[in-house]
Amino acid sequence: MNKKVILAIVVTVVLVSGLPLWSTPKSQAASSVSCQRLSIPAYFYPGPLWDQAIAGSPIVGIMTMNPASGPGAASNPDYVAAVKKAQSAFIRVIGYVHTSYGARPLADVEAEIDKYKAWYHVNGIFVDEVSSNALVLPYYQKLANYIRATRVQLVMLNPGTVPDQGYMKVGDVVVVFEGNYSSYLLLPPLPRWVSSYSPHRFSHLIYGVPSDPGAPTMSAAMTQVIDLSRQRNAGHVYVTNDDLPNPWDTLTTYWSKELSNTNCPMKGQ
Repeated sequence: MNKKVILAIVVTVVLVSGLPLWSTPKSQAASSVSCQRLSIPAYFYPGPLWDQAIAGSPIVGIMTMNPASGPGAASNPDYVAAVKKAQSAFIRVIGYVHTSYGARPLADVEAEIDKYKAWYHVNGIFVDEVSSNALVLPYYQKLANYIRATRVQLVMLNPGTVPDQGYMKVGDVVVVFEGNYSSYLLLPPLPRWVSSYSPHRFSHLIYGVPSDPGAPTMSAAMTQVIDLSRQRNAGHVYVTNDDLPNPWDTLTTYWSKELSNTNCPMKGQ
């Protein structure tokens, strides 16, 4: 059949059906997030709180260890035991380092990464104080390459805001929001490109989210925030009523309720 005739038939079918001539399948990431994982900045000493968080597996997917704004001066046996316990529960434990938005010497950051690998056999690295500027991408690409040079694979970047899209090629998970409850409610619409990625490429960290008056283990505000995070394509989330100066130094009082609000199956379900 003549090519012009074939094209005419195709166009006719499209016009009759009302479909666009060239269509792109709707991204699965653009749909609402059905199941979220809790990604916890566990900036508290091993003990009951670590045990409580570990018991939240498999909903708890990632825990970030932070002994001393980094790995500290020497290996700590309490952290060694806590990391092993979390990993045996299939939680990925990652180590905290900061980069001063690209101003910190790479050699200093790499030295801390080496300590996490040698002392704690972490599953990845949480890179804090990440720039959102495209001009600093080469710095973070070098750092990500260094992290992945061994079996340590997960690279979690925390600019705390939506960065240049190029950072999606660097990090496995990117924290595109870190802030308080009121800021989260007033967050402007995210760039359209965010919905083109899997939800599990993004994490939101929200603090100062109040518990219900007279009921510290319940929180309508937390439920509201988690619902919003799903709409905003976050596959990882953590919400707490803890607040500044360090909102990550304990677990939230509505922990059990937050676990159930992720829409993920809990143990025994």
